[in-house]
Amino acid sequence: MDILLVTVVFPYPVNDGGRSGTFKLIEYLRKEHNITLVCPSCTGVNHQKLQELWPNVKLLTFQNSDNVTEGFNLKGFIKKTISGKKKPSKMDIFKGSMVLNTTDLVKYYFSNLISLVEAELNRKSYDLVQVDFIELAPLVHFLPQNIKKIFVHHELRYKRMRLEYNTLGYKDVAEEWKIANTKLLEIGLMNAFDKVICLTETDRKILEIDGVEREKLEVSPLPVEIMEHPINQPFQFSKRLVFLGPEVHFPNLDGVDWFLNNCWAKLLKSDPRLRLSILGKWSHEGRKLFAEHRNVTFEGFVEDLSTIMEGAIMIVPLRIGSGMRMKILEGAAWHVPMVSTSIGAEGLPINNMENAILADTAQEFIEGVLTLSRDPELQNKFVKNAKLIIKLGYSVEECGQIRNDIYTKITS
Repeated sequence: MDILLVTVVFPYPVNDGGRSGTFKLIEYLRKEHNITLVCPSCTGVNHQKLQELWPNVKLLTFQNSDNVTEGFNLKGFIKKTISGKKKPSKMDIFKGSMVLNTTDLVKYYFSNLISLVEAELNRKSYDLVQVDFIELAPLVHFLPQNIKKIFVHHELRYKRMRLEYNTLGYKDVAEEWKIANTKLLEIGLMNAFDKVICLTETDRKILEIDGVEREKLEVSPLPVEIMEHPINQPFQFSKRLVFLGPEVHFPNLDGVDWFLNNCWAKLLKSDPRLRLSILGKWSHEGRKLFAEHRNVTFEGFVEDLSTIMEGAIMIVPLRIGSGMRMKILEGAAWHVPMVSTSIGAEGLPINNMENAILADTAQEFIEGVLTLSRDPELQNKFVKNAKLIIKLGYSVEECGQIRNDIYTKITS
C-alpha cells in the first residue's frame, strides 16, 4: 500500500515517549507499505541519520512560518516579557506555555506545507493520506476528494484547553469562548476525514459524545517495548522518586509545579532521605522556578535510564492531558512502581492498588507515595502487574497490526 503520512513530529532522535511510539510504529509499517513521510525540517545530521535507518521511506520536509517556534521557550518568553517591563509572574509564564493561549486552528503556520503535499500527490498515486496532530488537521480541505483520508488524534485539543483553564482558579469568559469555538472547529475537522484514529478508548468515547460520527472512529495505540534490563527484579526502593518529561510540554511543567508546591515539603518531613530526579530537557529559567526545593535534581537527558530507574518510584502528577500516557507505559517497561493522578493514567488499564496507586488530591498523593515507599511487597506487586499491561496490548507487533487492519478496512 502507498501511504502519504503527514506529521508535525520529526521522529528522530528518539528522545521522548511520544516520538518513540511514532518511530516504532513507522518502523513496523515501513516493512509492509511504501511510506512517504512529510514532516518539519530538522538538522541535516538528523535527516541523514533517519534516512540511513529508513532507506525505503521517502522523507519530505516542510518549513514553519518565521513566527513559529517549536514548543514553548521559557527563556525567550521571559526575555520578551521583561523587555522594558517588570519581571513576569509565574502565572504569566504558565499562561504563556498553555495551548489555551497558543492554539489557533484557523491560522496557517507553515510556509510550504500545502504546496509540498499537492506536488507529491500530483507526482504519485497514493492509496491513502494519514495526517497526525491537530495543527495539521485543516490540511484535509486541500486533499483530493477521491483519496482516503485518515486523521490520527494524539491529543484532544479542546479537552486539554479545558483542563488547563481549570488550573487557573478563576473564571474568564474570554477563555471559555475560545474553548467552545475550538471544540466546534475541532469536531468539524474530524468529520471531514474518512477515519479518525484515537490512541485510547477514552478519547474515542469523548469524540463520539461530542459529535464525531461513530463509524469514523477507531482506536489504535502507539507501541511501547519492554526494556528488559537486569534491574528492579526484585525491586528495592532506593529513596528516589522519578519524574519523566521535558519542560516544553506544559502538562509536565504544571505537574512538577503542583507536586513540588503541594506535596514535596510534607514528604520530606516524613522522610528527609527522599530525593526527586526530574528527567528531560529543562531550561535554566525553568529550574530556577523550583530552586528553593531541597533534594530535587534536574538530570537533563540521560542516555542510560537504568542508572536513574534502579530502585526508583515513578510519580505522574499530571492534571492536564489527553491521548496516551507514555510515562505510565515507560514506567511499566522499566519495572518501577508508580503513583499517578487519574489523568496521568487515563486511557490505560491502570487500577488503583492493583498495578499503581491513583491519587488526585495533594493529601492522597502524599499518602500514596509514603505507603508505596514503605511497602516492599506492594512495590513488587505493582512491578509485576504493570508489566503485564504492555505484554497484553502495546507491543510493536500488536499495535502495528491494529493500524494495518484500519488501513485495510478503509481501502477495501
